[in-house]
Amino acid sequence: MSGNDSITSCLREDHRVLEGRLDALSTAIGSGEGIAESLVLAAELARRHYWREQPFLDCLALYEPALADKLHAQHEEVSEISARFEEALAAGQTRDMAALARRFHAIAQHNIIEEERDVFPLADRCFGAQEQEELLAGLAPALDDSSC
Repeated sequence: MSGNDSITSCLREDHRVLEGRLDALSTAIGSGEGIAESLVLAAELARRHYWREQPFLDCLALYEPALADKLHAQHEEVSEISARFEEALAAGQTRDMAALARRFHAIAQHNIIEEERDVFPLADRCFGAQEQEELLAGLAPALDDSSC
């Protein structure tokens, strides 16, 4: 590992990668150019991150089930928006593309902020050493080239 001794430090690394894609999406929305391509890339990365983060949410649910459910619902909403966008794009319907991209961006970014500000500190206090080790050992491959 790259000095990361907690699940939350690894998930923070994922967030930095995802935020890079969200920044590119924001730029595309602002310019009106490349929105579809940027949203497709951001959506794929978000899906991979949410899949990777699911065991963390499962563990969090043991301590804070309502909070874990709320985060899962945010992930589902982002995934639903990207699915609606991809269906519309496949059908050649690009009329609502910018609106869907803005909504995707807002919810995905809000989720990252909420997790880092509120959820990760709570998890660091709640999860014991064994839970940390198990979550890290079972963590799916990173979103980038990090060893986390």
